[in-house]
Amino acid sequence: MKAAPFEHHEPSTTDEAVSLLESLERPTILAGGQSLVPMLRFRLARPETVIDINGIDALDYLREEAGFLRIGALARHADVADADVIAESYGSFADTAPLVADPQIRNRGTVVGSITQADPKGDWGSVLLAHEGAVVAQGPDGERVIPADEFFLLPYDTTLEESELVTEVRVPTPDAREGSAYHKLKRKTGDYAMAGVATRLVFDEDGRIETAGIGMTAVDITNARARDAEDRLEGERPSSALFEEAGELAAEESNPESDEHGDASYKERMIDVLTQRALGDAAERAGVVKRTVSP
Repeated sequence: MKAAPFEHHEPSTTDEAVSLLESLERPTILAGGQSLVPMLRFRLARPETVIDINGIDALDYLREEAGFLRIGALARHADVADADVIAESYGSFADTAPLVADPQIRNRGTVVGSITQADPKGDWGSVLLAHEGAVVAQGPDGERVIPADEFFLLPYDTTLEESELVTEVRVPTPDAREGSAYHKLKRKTGDYAMAGVATRLVFDEDGRIETAGIGMTAVDITNARARDAEDRLEGERPSSALFEEAGELAAEESNPESDEHGDASYKERMIDVLTQRALGDAAERAGVVKRTVSP
């Protein structure tokens, strides 16, 4: 099936794109097209206007700058998978990128587009939450930095204003004693997650957990943090027993629904297991522990 007719705009600057967003009636942004193109083809989406931002070269970047990892709106999943800085310092990002869909989608789909889509089964939202990252949006009144904790409202709904364009997502550059990881359960290669967990651990000089971040995928109405589990971890030394407690707390905080892929209790159990595994990997990557047994 072909897409229904729509008006197509190709701005070359961010300001031009924002101006179009402000002046046109309910336009839709096209970046990688990971979600939008299939919806257009099956006519599940019938926008009157599409603003194609692929010509805005200034949004195509992935770099460390001023204390942050900055991922521009046109950076593809494959760019994250291939970046040396990701492989060296951002374990959760390195884990996640190869797990997104299939190679064709990873070569065209964007990290920012996936996060802005706000699908609770999307992987990147959980990573952003675990890292206490932020979404940067450009609107008619200038730039707005939205903490990840304040971005996701409902499935496919965020705090983004209609006239705002997301230009990048950012996370703090890692400390010397920091590690992160992402684990995902899916039916087969290319599927969305049945359940997923992103973790980030920062240790103090004494080897105690100073900061813990846990983001969960596909087990609530949005990507969600496991705050009780994070609180249990902070101030403690890492151990299998501690990570088991955190896994149980994360499972209790999840709110999955039963569907054709499994009942809710099974998904809660998977959150428990995935949390323990991701915490173990994060602690090991921080250089604090050497794990010998996986849960």
